[in-house]
Amino acid sequence: MISFVKRYSIYFAWCIALIATIGSLYVSNILNMKPCVFCWYQRIFMFPLAIILGIAVYKKNRKIGSYVIALPILGGVIAFTQSIFSYFNIASLVCGFDCLEKTSKLFGFFDMSIASFFAFGAITFFLIFANKKKK
Repeated sequence: MISFVKRYSIYFAWCIALIATIGSLYVSNILNMKPCVFCWYQRIFMFPLAIILGIAVYKKNRKIGSYVIALPILGGVIAFTQSIFSYFNIASLVCGFDCLEKTSKLFGFFDMSIASFFAFGAITFFLIFANKKKK
C-alpha cells in the first residue's frame, strides 16, 4: 500500500490541485460567489500547482516536490488563517464578501476554507511522500 501511494503520489497531488482549481472556478464563475481576499491568495498558491504538477505528471518528474513545496505550505497557512477568522466571526472585518454565508458551506456545514486547508495539507503530504528516499 505504501509503495502504491509513493509511486502515484505526484498523480494524487495533481488530482487534488486540479479538483480544487476547477471547484474554485466553478464557485466563482457558475455560482457567482465573489472570492474574498483570503480566497484570492489561496488561488494564487493553488492554480500554479495544478499546472506545474500536471507538467510533472506528464514528464514523470517525481523530484518536483522540492521545488514547489512552498506553494501548498503558504496556501495552507492562509486557509488556516481564514478558517480561524471565520470561526471567530471576524472574517467580515477583512473579507466583506460571501465567505460567512450559509451558501458558502459545502454540504451545509463544511466551510470552504477548511476544505482548502485539507487540500493544501494533502498536497503537501503527497509532495513530501514523493521525495522520500528508499532505504
